[in-house]
Amino acid sequence: MLLLVLLILAVVGAPLIRWQYTESAKTACLSNERRLATALLLYQQDHDGRLPPPDYALPDGEWRHWVGILQPYITHEEITVCPVNGARGAREPRHGYLFPYSYALNERFFGVFGPGPFPLENLEIPAQTALLVESGGWRGRAPGGQTGLWSASVYTDTARWPAAYPSPHDERMNVAAADGHVVTVKVAHYQPGGHDPLYGRLGGTIYNWNGGHPNGDLGGPPIE
Repeated sequence: MLLLVLLILAVVGAPLIRWQYTESAKTACLSNERRLATALLLYQQDHDGRLPPPDYALPDGEWRHWVGILQPYITHEEITVCPVNGARGAREPRHGYLFPYSYALNERFFGVFGPGPFPLENLEIPAQTALLVESGGWRGRAPGGQTGLWSASVYTDTARWPAAYPSPHDERMNVAAADGHVVTVKVAHYQPGGHDPLYGRLGGTIYNWNGGHPNGDLGGPPIE
């Protein structure tokens, strides 16, 4: 009888334990992303409203990425990793440098709409614009054709590299908006078609850029 009771408790308790772990991990990842977003906003306050570049090559051929640039604003290294979406040993797929982190910076803040950084104060709808999205380790083929373990340092669009931007929290993704708040969304578009890769919706009320509107053009509905 005791064995039967223990078996029932194990069967009933396992889903509860998994749920508790999932919720705990989701909360930890949300907290980490919020603190990283705060660090980025503190950085831009000290740099004329500009965010750090996603990465750049040093004269010796090494690469420096935004997480490294942000180090003076990061109090604990563990906030760069999501417990359920780690990237230990992963490399950045475009340039091949080590990037063992779980978050990607929206590339549109640097060099997309013009040379250099886009001033954050010129963004009209920051609360609906992705700043950081969850990335993390994924195995597959990089754009150059090489295979391995990768972690994207920049966010382009989920339709371009679906594996690079997973939804590890019960098919949902944590996203930090450009005003610093963090939400959990169900990703709207993983495949091309009916979706604008520059401005389109990432999920919920969060868009790739400016709430789905081109800069300076807030008339009409947002671009999906």
